[in-house]
Amino acid sequence: MMDLAMDQIWLLMATQLVALLSPGPAVMSLMQQSFAHGRGMGLRFGLGLGLAATIWASFAFAGLSLVFAALPWLFSAMKIIGAAYLIWMALQIWRSADRPVVEVSQHKVMTGFTGGLLTNFANPKAALYYSAVFVTIFPDPLTLSSQAAILGVVFGMEMTVYTGFVLIFTTPQARALYIRAKSIVDRLCGATVGVLGLSLLINR
Repeated sequence: MMDLAMDQIWLLMATQLVALLSPGPAVMSLMQQSFAHGRGMGLRFGLGLGLAATIWASFAFAGLSLVFAALPWLFSAMKIIGAAYLIWMALQIWRSADRPVVEVSQHKVMTGFTGGLLTNFANPKAALYYSAVFVTIFPDPLTLSSQAAILGVVFGMEMTVYTGFVLIFTTPQARALYIRAKSIVDRLCGATVGVLGLSLLINR
């Protein structure tokens, strides 16, 4: 980590915090999963989100943004696939709005991790985001150990923020409010994720 300065790390953490606190498919889906299925599901969903984001960040180091620039059709194809997944997920959330809250099975808990993974994989713009952030904050060449340290910071920030959200969303008071307003909350979350999916599809 000799080629990294602490002010760069702090700047990366601040940038990540702002990005993570901005409402998007990840946060809205995490909220709905945590409200509906409890802390275990929320934490697993958050783990999937964090791992996918870190993989996108590693792709940025590997030069994926350059591949997208050379092969724009690949970027468009990935956006279409990602948008289709987000729209499908939005429909599932919307359709579940009038269903009662039930205890989640072990199978569904495992699906929570997969769902989080796919949700953040659905947006290939993440690779462009990390490429821009890394070039801006770390303009000099980085060693592999420094890149690994940066990826560790990215994953740590992802998990810290998502875990905080889950702990808030799964308090007894929050879940009680959700149960009373489940239909409204689920439709709001589903509509938000759907709009974000459509925007990913339209802005090609």
